[in-house]
Amino acid sequence: MTRTTPWIRPLAEAPATAREVSGAHSRTRQDLFTEWSASLGFPGHFGRNWDAFTDCLRDIVPTAVVVRDAGALLADAPQLELAVLVDVLAEAAGDDSATPRLLLFLDDTPDRLASLNTRMAQGS
Repeated sequence: MTRTTPWIRPLAEAPATAREVSGAHSRTRQDLFTEWSASLGFPGHFGRNWDAFTDCLRDIVPTAVVVRDAGALLADAPQLELAVLVDVLAEAAGDDSATPRLLLFLDDTPDRLASLNTRMAQGS
């Protein structure tokens, strides 16, 4: 998974300032909200729903996020949840493919990244 979208980049390109989240701690939507809000510094009034998640991402960008154990991302959630996450992240990244406001770097074994790529493609 290198350049499926302009805002998903190879891990080797991640800046030292990138924030990290755990895919292993983001297996369900509620787990994802907990993990990402803590790791990315969402405000205490974060509403733990997709609209609030979108708003919080908009407030913290531009930023770079490394997802460790990315293959586990929303693995225990319905397929639709991963599709919603991808849409939300794409919106946060913006329309400028040369300089996205959000960059995502996925870290896992090649087979787990391939599996995530398949799940992402099925949701689109």
